[in-house]
Formats: sequence, structure tokens, C-alpha cells
Amino acid sequence: MMLSLYNIIIYLSSILIFVGSFFSKKLNLLYEGRKKVKMYFKTINITNEKKIWIHVSSVGEFEQAKSIIYYFKQKSKFKIFITFFSPSAEKVIQKFKLVDYSCYLTEDSKNKISYLYKKINPKILLLIKYEFWYHLINEGKKINIPVVSISSIFRKNQIYFNGFSFFSKPLKNIAHYYVQNEESKSLLKSIDIINVTVVGDTRFDRVYDIYKESKSYPKIEKFVKKSNTLIIGSSWKSDINILKDGIVNSNKLKFIIAPHNVNEDEIVFIENLFANNTIRYSNLKLDNFYDKNILIIDNIGMLSSIYRYGNIAYIGGGFEGTLHNSLEAAIWDLPILYGNHKNNKKFNEIRNMEKLELSFPINSIIEYEKKINKLLNKKNTYGTKKYVLNSIGATKLIYKSLNKLLK
Repeated sequence: MMLSLYNIIIYLSSILIFVGSFFSKKLNLLYEGRKKVKMYFKTINITNEKKIWIHVSSVGEFEQAKSIIYYFKQKSKFKIFITFFSPSAEKVIQKFKLVDYSCYLTEDSKNKISYLYKKINPKILLLIKYEFWYHLINEGKKINIPVVSISSIFRKNQIYFNGFSFFSKPLKNIAHYYVQNEESKSLLKSIDIINVTVVGDTRFDRVYDIYKESKSYPKIEKFVKKSNTLIIGSSWKSDINILKDGIVNSNKLKFIIAPHNVNEDEIVFIENLFANNTIRYSNLKLDNFYDKNILIIDNIGMLSSIYRYGNIAYIGGGFEGTLHNSLEAAIWDLPILYGNHKNNKKFNEIRNMEKLELSFPINSIIEYEKKINKLLNKKNTYGTKKYVLNSIGATKLIYKSLNKLLK
């Protein structure tokens, strides 16, 4: 009964995506991407080489998968096949040179998922963090392909732990879980799942790798001129609107703002708020002097390295409940601020860093200014880098364990 209802919901959702594709660019990309899956398999020369299938929901989960991909590419001859749900991940995955094949995940119907298994013919399927689709897991179990959950994290209010066996059933068909914390292990044990290993989060390994490969930017170094600097990373308009008065009235800080959406509208919005006090990175000249207090990063790909020039980091998206990557700032040993929202607590690192008083949610400009003044008086190391370094190692543990499943 429940399975029939689930199949009907999946079917209806595919109709809604089709209808929505006429009105939404994102839904149009999803609809067209799924429609082209069969054509994709006709055009690629997919071989019988050993393949690892990795499924991610979006860009964030793909970042978590990268350290796993690096390990397998360095230490094995497996080909990597990525499927994804969100259109935002498509170009990011296609540009990553270590991925051999990639396409959209079809809707979770028995026939279409069975088709993917037949065409990909993987040795194993790795699900990154979430994405516990019923048929995706069940069809793998039927044909003895191990389905493994990587970097998963569970909370007691999730649907799997509400007493309805239908939602927890596919979880019991997963060969092994590599979870982020002990709470997740306990929750899985409460529904009789014991094939669980606590390893932490592969994102720490990825952030550490990025840190080791970071670049220096002489133009930014000259702009900062040893001033105390606040890096505002992946900012939304809601963040800038809250921080506006604190930025305007500050005589203690320089500011580097990297908008989440790097487009002309977003950049002009910031320029208009802080008239005559901003300069775009693209306009910086190493030999010139600029009497400006705010640097706007008007390109993509620099932020993780720019944190090196800061004393404090503010991470955007918090007020919207979509907090961006705090670990990229933490590895540079910066105290971290962000807008307060209950959704931010879903990130294990945020809960941990708040307990350790390494990161701080704010609700208003008054809270922001009080916290800035307090943090500027703290010297030398802060503690966020130590937190990250103490949390690396998940990828190595997972790789060693997966090798046993692959033999």
C-alpha cells in the first residue's frame, strides 16, 4: 500500500516538474536533463571497466565527495560515475577533471533506476550525506551491489525515526553507514541498524586540501595594508542589509565582500549602499593607491584563499537558513559570525563551534558590533583551525573500509 502510494507520488512529481519547466529555469534544466539521460548513454563510450557510482544531491554534497574521488583516483584504477539531482551541480561536476562520467539521476521509479544500474554497472554505489531514495537503494540490494552512505548525519525529528517502517525500510538495505557523529549512530541503532561507523565529515579533509593549495593575492595584501579586516564570504542581500550600519560606521576595520551571487545586480547593490567607498577586485591595480574601505570580489573561486587576509569572518546565508561553508574560514583560524536561524543547527560543525565559542550567531547590528569589538581585542591564535585539524581523517578511514567491500 505505502509503496504504491510512493510510486504515485514520484509519478505525479515528474508531471509537476514537466509543468513547472515552462515557468522555472531550474525546473526546465531538471526536466531536460532527466529527459536526456538515455541519449547520454548512447553517446558515451562507457566500458566494462570497474566503476564507482557516486550520487550527490547538489554542489555541497559534491564537495564532500571530492576527497573520496581524489583518494580512489590516486590509489586505484576505478572510473568515477556521478549522478546528481540539482541542476546547480551540473556544470561544477562536468568541470571536475577526475569525474569520468556524469548525468542527472532519473526520477525514483523502479524501471528507470533499474536502467541506470544496468547501464552504469557499478561495483558499488556511494550516497553522499542524504538522498535515500527507495528504489535507488532497493534495486542495488536486489542485484547485490553494495549501497553505502557516506558522511551522513541524522536528527531525531527526521521522518525515518517517526515509527513508520516504510520510511526506515530502505535505510535497512544500505550495506554500511559512515556517519558524522555518535548521535547519528544511536539514532540508526534505535531502528535496528548497526552496520555503522563514526568517521566524521569528509568536508574537513576537502577543506584542508584546499587550504594546502591556497593562493596569495598581492593586490589584496596591498589593499588590506595590515589593517584589521572582516571577510564577508558568500553574502546575501539580507546579510549586507543587517551589517550596513556597522560597515558604514566602522573606523577599525577594512572589509572584503564576496557575494554569493556574483552578478552585476548584486555588485551594484553593494556599491550603491556604500557609495564612493568600494572598489571591485577587477579594478585593483598593484601600483595604485586606493582610499577605499571595501573591496568587492567580483569573480568566482578566490574566497577560500582570501580568508588568509582576514581577522574575523562573517559567513553569508545564515539569516535565510542556508548558511554557506564556514570551514573554509575556520581553517585560517578566524572567529566566525553569521546570521541566526534554526536551520543553521543542522550543520554539525556549527553546533560544535558554538559550544566551543569559536563561532557566533547574531540577530542584529547591535549584537554584531558588540561581538566585533570583543573579538578584535583577542590576539594570536583563536582555535577554529585546531578544531578543523582535529577533525580531518574521515576520507582515509572510509577508503580503507570500502576497499574491503570492493574485493
